[in-house]
Amino acid sequence: MKSKVLPVTLIILSGILVVLNFILESEDMDFGFWMRISSSVLLILAMIITIRAQKQRQ
Repeated sequence: MKSKVLPVTLIILSGILVVLNFILESEDMDFGFWMRISSSVLLILAMIITIRAQKQRQ
């Protein structure tokens, strides 16, 4: 049970951060803005892959 809670929590928090980043920093869409967005999206993808791998192991 614990092994599923952390990835799901990180997915939810990363999603919230992506939305807040668009809301608060949308006027300055420079390189740093896109790097923050892409790192959050990559974190979400990594957690989805982690959840799928754990399901296949069980």
